Amino acid sequence: MTASAAPAPVVTPAVVATPAATTAVIPANVVGMNAQALEEELEALGFKKVIFNSDTGKTVLLLSNWTVTGIDNPGTEQATTKSVVVHVTK
Repeated sequence: MTASAAPAPVVTPAVVATPAATTAVIPANVVGMNAQALEEELEALGFKKVIFNSDTGKTVLLLSNWTVTGIDNPGTEQATTKSVVVHVTK
């Protein structure tokens, strides 16, 4: 009597769903906006990292006290996981 080998188990690779890169367009007409309002708009678009850079070198603490003077890459589409740099003044 000969021993028969057990059939090899069938292994199927696990399918891992990777989320598609989410992008949004950086608003272009932001000069003169209140920094707090712009932050809310950027968050609504899905941007997760917003950096506020003071034109005078001061630390930006309370966004509602600052006015936007510019934004990097206005009107361009960018991944929402990348930083958006907003320039502000008091």
